[in-house]
Amino acid sequence: MNIQAAPAGAGSVIDSIGVALPDRVMTTREVLDGCRSRLALPLEQTTGIVSRRVAGDVEYALDLATRAAEDCVSRSSIGLGDVDLLINASISRVDGPQRSTYEPSAATHLRHRLGCERAWAFDVTNACAGQFTGIYIADALIRAGEIGSALIVSGEYISHLMRTAQLEITDELDARIACLTLGDAGAAVLLTRADNGSEGFDHIGIRTVGRYHTLCVAGPTDRPHGGVIMKTDMMGLAAAGIREMVAHTQQTLAAMGLSPTDFDRFIPHQTSTLAIQAAVRRTNKVFGGVVLDERDVINNLPRRGNTATTTHTVALRDASLDGRIRTGDRVLFEVAASGVNVGTAAYRLDGLPDRLARGARSPRTAPPRRHPAPWRHPVRAVAIGLADTTADPGAGADPGAGADPGAGADPGAGATTLQLIGAATDDCLRRAGVRASGVDLLIHVGVYRTGMIAEPAIAAIAAGELGFDGSTAATGEILAFDATNGALGMLDGCRIASELIRAGRADTAVVVASEVEQREPGAAGPAVARCGSAVLLRLDPDRASGFLGFHSRSVATPAPDRGAWVMQDGGHSFIRATDRTEPAAAYAAHLPVVVAELLDRLRVRPDAIRAVVPPWLPPPVERRLRDTWPVLGPRLATLPPASDGADLFTSALPIGLRAVAAGGGVSPGELVVVVGASTGMEVGAALYRI
Repeated sequence: MNIQAAPAGAGSVIDSIGVALPDRVMTTREVLDGCRSRLALPLEQTTGIVSRRVAGDVEYALDLATRAAEDCVSRSSIGLGDVDLLINASISRVDGPQRSTYEPSAATHLRHRLGCERAWAFDVTNACAGQFTGIYIADALIRAGEIGSALIVSGEYISHLMRTAQLEITDELDARIACLTLGDAGAAVLLTRADNGSEGFDHIGIRTVGRYHTLCVAGPTDRPHGGVIMKTDMMGLAAAGIREMVAHTQQTLAAMGLSPTDFDRFIPHQTSTLAIQAAVRRTNKVFGGVVLDERDVINNLPRRGNTATTTHTVALRDASLDGRIRTGDRVLFEVAASGVNVGTAAYRLDGLPDRLARGARSPRTAPPRRHPAPWRHPVRAVAIGLADTTADPGAGADPGAGADPGAGADPGAGATTLQLIGAATDDCLRRAGVRASGVDLLIHVGVYRTGMIAEPAIAAIAAGELGFDGSTAATGEILAFDATNGALGMLDGCRIASELIRAGRADTAVVVASEVEQREPGAAGPAVARCGSAVLLRLDPDRASGFLGFHSRSVATPAPDRGAWVMQDGGHSFIRATDRTEPAAAYAAHLPVVVAELLDRLRVRPDAIRAVVPPWLPPPVERRLRDTWPVLGPRLATLPPASDGADLFTSALPIGLRAVAAGGGVSPGELVVVVGASTGMEVGAALYRI
């Protein structure tokens, strides 16, 4: 993932932004007074935070995201029905007292709340870099001509961490102090194609330095009062983050032939005034002179606090309204997040500040939808690795990789998320003959994880633990993030990776899944199998095999009482999930329709398909589909069974695709269709040539 400027005139532009701020204001003094232990801590002086907004008693992450998106589109001429891509990028999934939603995805809920019915929708998680990671993906797809518009939304209800910390902090050096700086906000960014090369994003780049992933970790507390807590090595995180961030900026601007003096305003991640001042000093030192003045830095910490993924958008909006940012200004965004993730984005403003100040609507309309060529450069699954503790996936070949009698690595029946990722990834890299240093994109698509960690991204943790290193001392770069959409996640992850590879943003990608479902005893329906899988993707230089096209859509509105949630009871966290067999029976009826739409778009006849790799389905549903689906029903592949009938979930695709290639009667050059589905009533399909 090389640092390079994007081609002029081919980029994306912010058509509109939206912000949702709760009504309630809480001062830093009130925060400290609410701590159980008395603290002699000059928090306001060191952070610069005087107050922040705090959500109401029945206001949660999805509510803030919805309000921000509605505010955003109210000043755009691009309708919600014209949005091609919808990404939810928030860390928070809290939608009730001590309850966070895992399924369906937040993007699925937003799709139906907002009416973005035709949009491809999924969640991206990358700590505080989440919204810019979503922007990075959308910008790449817009530049490549694959989409015309994208809505990237975050709803951060994170002040509940502050309330947990108030109960747990014992002294001024406590690792939970950073929780006291948090504030709530929603933010939305609507991107579309730039009208010309003089406005919009010139460059967006993000790098993951996973060796620092332990410096900030958030997840459920184990205390009886429950809640979520974040533990941060504030000095260590600031030192590593600033060093890596400034180095990334220097490399980016050097590649673009620019200096910080070429920019009018500088918007860093908003954590503390001391951190911002340190970043300014470091920048001037690295560039060998005063290239950045603190007066040019947008700092809105006094009234907002740290609002996680939404900080840059909230700061851009605030500075546009008070005149600090004006039409035509060139802005340098600096991204910093736990993981550690750092990034740089160079942007030239159009009339957005004026429109925000006047409440005016953007004159742009939705660009005409471009339909990709039926046969695109295939992105090949070079190798598939498995870490399966419950099933025997069978010996044989990876799609196009040659025969290999190994069935995959077995990390043990009680394997953790990281052990499953490690075993599957090691198996995958070994089969592909690729070193970890040769991978420049790592996407984790699993939903259920050991410890129910919320931050940093599981992919960032894996990058640090497994030798994928994007630091300034490393030989290469890597971007690691999580992309989730229930059991459809693996198909979405392969699609995201394929689009970024085709757009030139990555050469070699690994999409990895792992599932460790800690469900409550006595739950109805099949459990999610404890297993892991990894798919290594590259462009096929011979254009002979690989993914040729993707298609997904919503087939129905998900039932509000169906899904999976993280719950807490007396300091114990567990998954409460409804029976998956009912939605599976419902979405299975739509599989033939979605596959037919894919084949029609790609101009392929059903009888040209040699096999169909299905999602996990309850046996009666699978038998009915096999009997009633004309032409393709009898070609439905049988997934290797998991113990106790467990759901193979995000690993169904790689397990099924590898089994078909190994012994499913499919020869090189023949076509298969891979299908996925989620409890959010979304169905996706992809055409793959073996």
